Amino acid sequence: MSSIGTRIKSLRKSQKLTLKQLSAKIGPSDVAISQWENDVNVPKHEHLNSLAETFNTTIDYIMYGISETSDNVKDYRPITRMLPVLTYIQCGNMTNVRSIQPHEVDRWLPAPPEAGKNSFYLICQGISNSPEFNDGDFICIDPDWTLDCVQTGEMIVVFQDDEATFKALVREFNTLYLKALNPNFQPNIIPLKENALYRGKYVGKFTPSKKFL
Repeated sequence: MSSIGTRIKSLRKSQKLTLKQLSAKIGPSDVAISQWENDVNVPKHEHLNSLAETFNTTIDYIMYGISETSDNVKDYRPITRMLPVLTYIQCGNMTNVRSIQPHEVDRWLPAPPEAGKNSFYLICQGISNSPEFNDGDFICIDPDWTLDCVQTGEMIVVFQDDEATFKALVREFNTLYLKALNPNFQPNIIPLKENALYRGKYVGKFTPSKKFL
């Protein structure tokens, strides 16, 4: 069964486009497109629209392999990929998310659109990034994004001084910093130490349903 990445690659090759040529047509870099084709990341909705227009197909075909002429369109039901909710201890000790056994996970949640194949959830702790992120929020982390690819302002999880921290990355010249989004939280910005253990970039959040009355 083909994946999203293999369908994008097949469509690109059918039009005899290189990664750089497709990048010039739709915007994202050739590196980002390569990550889609290798199922490291999933295109954002606006990029799915661009891909569908470029390849004269539908988003349903790119995402699920379903075309308008498929016999099983009426029976189609989307299958949601589930990601594990890890503890910070599991996150700090694991070699990769696949080293975590299913019986070691107490909860699984639907993957957000930007999640990669090795993504996982953590539960946000504290108020250092409120109100954007609050205590108890489910944050999705993608470990396949290397630190070199993370830009200033993007959120990351690292282990530093025997503690896990979720902060915005700041690049200034040759120095990296971790900054809290809450301006009242102190210390608001700290250096990212060379021996810190980087665990991945924030790519989405899961919001449980709630009662309104």
